[in-house]
Amino acid sequence: MSQTPVNVTYSLEEILGQINQKLDTLQKDVTEIKIGQVKLEAELKGDIKSLETEFKGDIKALKAELKGEIKALDTEVKGICKRLDTQECINRFVVVGFVLALKAGVIKLFFPSLSN
Repeated sequence: MSQTPVNVTYSLEEILGQINQKLDTLQKDVTEIKIGQVKLEAELKGDIKSLETEFKGDIKALKAELKGEIKALDTEVKGICKRLDTQECINRFVVVGFVLALKAGVIKLFFPSLSN
């Protein structure tokens, strides 16, 4: 069982030439990919900057709107405080009147001769 030797009909120079060509094409592909990545990074940076400026404008508008709403709520709270003050005063007068009427009724109940 002896095997016959295999003869290679290609020359080493041709094989190395083909390998060099493939390496050159791979190197070109890698540089094209790197250039594409640089372009994408530049586009993303531009998009991020534009989004930042948009958000800054929106945030400023929201701050101004909130300040206006806070001022409006402040005036409403002041109005409510004034109404509560008047309501407290009315409630005091009602309680004082009720207590005086109760005292007068108790006095009239126990001392009926005083009213004459």
